Amino acid sequence: MASLQFPLRFHPAFRLPALVFGVTERRAVLRIDDDVLHVQFGLWSVTTNVSNIAAVSLTGGFAWPKVIGPPHLSFADRGLTFATNPDRAVCMRFRRPVRGLDPTGVLRHPALTVTVAEAHRLMELLDRPSQDVARVHSDPETVTAEDLIEATADELSSLTASELRARARRRGIRGVSRRRKAELVELLLPDGGNPPPGGR
Repeated sequence: MASLQFPLRFHPAFRLPALVFGVTERRAVLRIDDDVLHVQFGLWSVTTNVSNIAAVSLTGGFAWPKVIGPPHLSFADRGLTFATNPDRAVCMRFRRPVRGLDPTGVLRHPALTVTVAEAHRLMELLDRPSQDVARVHSDPETVTAEDLIEATADELSSLTASELRARARRRGIRGVSRRRKAELVELLLPDGGNPPPGGR
């Protein structure tokens, strides 16, 4: 089965404060293995089924004191942030709140924000309308990384080069004006995901 990995991107100024809390490059990563999303941030982690992700969005431009160092909890909605830079992140909202800070599960989080290195690729992968995934999988309750890759590849392959350029710009990718369609699809697909020959 498909397995995907998205390391978190470290801003140089964030390395030492993160290290104090046991957060290193080896222990700061988002993985999708089969149908499970797992995010490790030093001693803390979030694990949930991919099908539990209700919505995703790009975010960033954080004030340093609000994100540097350990995980940060939003007092407004109990959302959790795993940040290693202040610039760009992917925010995932869940259908069912997840464990994170509290190992007992008393405190649960409706959202998780993660500063992955390739935010645009993760966003493209997870921003799948349910009908797209349903086309490649018969059980909407069990969505795998392979399903997401295939649904993403199907959609991207169906777009024109102009539409792909617009999509890439919305994802924050620069320098796309002269790229060909195949290059644009490759830019937007997650590592390890290749569009099926001729589509489905």
